[in-house]
Amino acid sequence: MTSYKLDAYGDGWEEPDESLWKTTAEGYDDWIANEFQDQYEINWSVLSQHMDPALRLLDVGCGPGSLSIRLSQYCHEVWGVDLTPEMVEIAERKSETEPGNAFFLEADACDLPFESHSFDTVMSVNALQTMDQPEMALMEMNRVLKPGGELLLITYCYGDSSVTDNASLLNWIVKYGGKAMWHSFKLPQLETLLQARGFEVIEARKIWEEPVVGFLRARSIFS
Repeated sequence: MTSYKLDAYGDGWEEPDESLWKTTAEGYDDWIANEFQDQYEINWSVLSQHMDPALRLLDVGCGPGSLSIRLSQYCHEVWGVDLTPEMVEIAERKSETEPGNAFFLEADACDLPFESHSFDTVMSVNALQTMDQPEMALMEMNRVLKPGGELLLITYCYGDSSVTDNASLLNWIVKYGGKAMWHSFKLPQLETLLQARGFEVIEARKIWEEPVVGFLRARSIFS
C-alpha cells in the first residue's frame, strides 16, 4: 500500500519495499528509450552546450551511466556516482567498451568521496527530486566545485505540474514497485534553494512540459 509523506516541498511518495531504482536498474535504459527518449534528447541538447575538452565533470545520480559516457566524448574526464549499486555495476560494464575517461563509484550525494574544489562542473539530471536530503546534496556539490565552477541541474518540477501529471507519477511508482521518495519542487523554489546553498543562479527555465522539467545553471560563489 502506498503511503504519502509530507516534506518541505510538498507531497512525496514513498513505497515501503526495496528501492525503486534497484528494481528497475537492469531494464532502465530500455525503459528510458521506450518512454522518455524525446525528453532525454532535450536533456542532451541542453547539457552538451556546456561541455569543454578540458572539463573535469561530476555526474551526481548517474544511474546506469548512459549520459555520463555520452558526455565523456566531449570532456577530459567524467566521474559518475550513484547510491544504487546495481546502477553503478551496469555503468561500469558499459564503460569497459568506451574510450576510458568515464569512471563510476557507488556513493551518497550527501557524502561525496572527492576533495573540495576538484571539479570544473557538476551536473545532476532527474535525481535531486528523489534525494532524501536535497539541501545537503547541493552543499556537497558546491563543496567539490572549483570556485566559479558551474552546476548544471535538470529536475522534475511536479509542484509546477498538473494534477494529472502528479497522478501519473504515483501510478508509475506503484506499477514498478519499490521504495521511492519524490519531492514536488517548483522552479522558483529551486532557485531559492540554490542561492541559499552558495550558488549564483545564472539561468533557470522550463525545458519540458507535462510534467514540467526545469533546467538551472548556477555558479559556485564559495571561495
